[in-house]
Amino acid sequence: MKHFLKLSVFICGMATMAIEMTASRMIGNVFSAANLVWAGIIGSILLFLAAGNWLGGKVSSRFKDNKTLFLIILIAGISCSLIPVAARPLLNLSSKAMDQLQFSSILLFFILILLLLFIPMTNLGMITPLALSLSKKDPGSEASNDNNESGKILALSTIGSFFGTFLPVFFLIPQFGSNRSFFLIGFILILTAGIGLFFENKSFGFLLFLILLLPLLLYLFFPKSIKSSNGQLYEKESAYNYIEVMQDSGFTMLKLNDGQAIQSIYKADVDNYYGPWEQILTAPFLSRCPVSPAEIEHGAVLGAAGGTSVRQLLKVFPNIQVDGFEIDPEITSAAAAYFDLPTENYTVRHIDGRIGLQNSSKLYDVIMVDAYHPPYIAANMSTVEFFKIAARRLKPDGVLMMNIGRSENDRRLLNAITATVSQVFPEMMVVDIPNAYNSILFAQNTRNSLDNLRCNYEQLSSDSETPILLLETLSAALGNHKPVETDSAMIFTDDSAPVEIMTNQTIFGAFFSQDKKEEN
Repeated sequence: MKHFLKLSVFICGMATMAIEMTASRMIGNVFSAANLVWAGIIGSILLFLAAGNWLGGKVSSRFKDNKTLFLIILIAGISCSLIPVAARPLLNLSSKAMDQLQFSSILLFFILILLLLFIPMTNLGMITPLALSLSKKDPGSEASNDNNESGKILALSTIGSFFGTFLPVFFLIPQFGSNRSFFLIGFILILTAGIGLFFENKSFGFLLFLILLLPLLLYLFFPKSIKSSNGQLYEKESAYNYIEVMQDSGFTMLKLNDGQAIQSIYKADVDNYYGPWEQILTAPFLSRCPVSPAEIEHGAVLGAAGGTSVRQLLKVFPNIQVDGFEIDPEITSAAAAYFDLPTENYTVRHIDGRIGLQNSSKLYDVIMVDAYHPPYIAANMSTVEFFKIAARRLKPDGVLMMNIGRSENDRRLLNAITATVSQVFPEMMVVDIPNAYNSILFAQNTRNSLDNLRCNYEQLSSDSETPILLLETLSAALGNHKPVETDSAMIFTDDSAPVEIMTNQTIFGAFFSQDKKEEN
């Protein structure tokens, strides 16, 4: 029993972090992967574990038997198994509140969902103090031996937590989804408790068998869908994202995590979606005039997602070869199934965009940076060091473009990235996407980008073979370009790039402004 006690500590340590990581994904599917969300989850769990440590100390002074410890593990396993059941209606309500930007409701549901973690995490927090107490020998034992046993138990708990950190991310969630990950973790805890209680009292056997059926039945019969979105065609939890493919009015759309943004869009008979995806077509016409579409040979898209921008490039530039960098292979699989992902003249690499670009041997006519882990732009692709890498991968007259989120009245993140880009590229242009919270930043080494764009637009307009998609895109850029603002803006470096802070400020500003509009 002594060795099984130590194994139980290891399993509980593993379950503690496994629950935390799985809860983060479950909650992030609706509330996004914002650092504020992560901070709320981690902070709450630490408080619950602290309460468990305190209670464990109290319980260990009154109960000196193994049965108490295994009963606490049993409660933790049962409550862990019930988390998805209790969370499901709250998550559905939260999703509706997110769509309507109801900040007070979002905050209330977020707190209620966090409270669902109280029972399992508090009980798991009690395990180590109890195990430390039970591991001590009779009162006459030497203190050094007691300390040695205590060190082993603490080490086993920590090692278990180490494995529990990676288990959901790389195995449970990609294979079974977050809901069934909870059921499997709960099953392991209940099984551990059942074996311990069976050794203590054989009469517990039948009752424990019935309790073990709880997570098994939930695993088999709990609804497999994560969100009940109208028009949903596909959903999956990968190691990186919650992926959802939806259809609305004939348009197929890719949404990730909280679903507040459309990452990719497709409709077979539509060329122009009037969003940020088409503006990659503008980039080559900023560097010089005239430019023929046939001259453009190499393009790179960092954050290729469902391939909307890639398809636009292939429609307009007949000789182009496109490299897409998309870190999540499950997104590419969904794109192949639902978004008519190109199979010719397009190569997708499943690697971080910065690393992929740095390791590329090609020089590109255009590089598009559209790498979001909603709601954040990737910080490692927003720094001076990154833009120097991009500059080395561009042809002398190549153009870098970046899709940047903003709100109606908050352009701080856009201005900071623009100021950062100005440290590497002397010429920039900003285009606001109409009816959207996106701005496109273009950067290059050659001058007079706006004059070149006007000149190319006039030349291409006189050519009857110019694709309408290209003319519409260039016209949108000419009609929506904005002044470049870099004064008093922060410069991002690999050492300091507070992208998340600025994004959080933008999000809160948008929420509060929406609440004020509703009040008025």
